[in-house]
Amino acid sequence: MKDANTAPSIRPGAKITTEEGAERMRNQPQTWRAGYCRNGHYLGMVPVKLANNHLLWDEAEVDALIAGKAVKIPDAAQIDAHAARKAANALKVPAHIRAKAEAKAKRLATGEGA
Repeated sequence: MKDANTAPSIRPGAKITTEEGAERMRNQPQTWRAGYCRNGHYLGMVPVKLANNHLLWDEAEVDALIAGKAVKIPDAAQIDAHAARKAANALKVPAHIRAKAEAKAKRLATGEGA
C-alpha cells in the first residue's frame, strides 16, 4: 500500500498550510518559516503569503520534493524582492532582533570583534 503522505496531488494548483507540508516532510513548521524568512524560499519552494500572514505552499512542489525531484530555485530577483519587502518596514522587525542588529553594527563600526 502506498503511503498517503507521498501520493501525488490530484488537485492541480492545490495549496497546503505550513503545518501540513511539515507533517508530510516529517519536520517542524518553524523550519519552513525560518527558511522562508532567511532565504525567501524553503528548499526552492516559494509560498503564497495571505493577508493574515499565513503561508500556503504548492502541494505539487511538496510532493515532488518527497519523491526526490528537484524544485526550481527562485531567481535572484525574487529573493531580492523578498529582502526588500522585509527591509521596507523596520517596525515589523521584532525589538530583540532590531537591538541585535544595532549592536552588531556598532561593534563593526568601532572595529570590535573583527
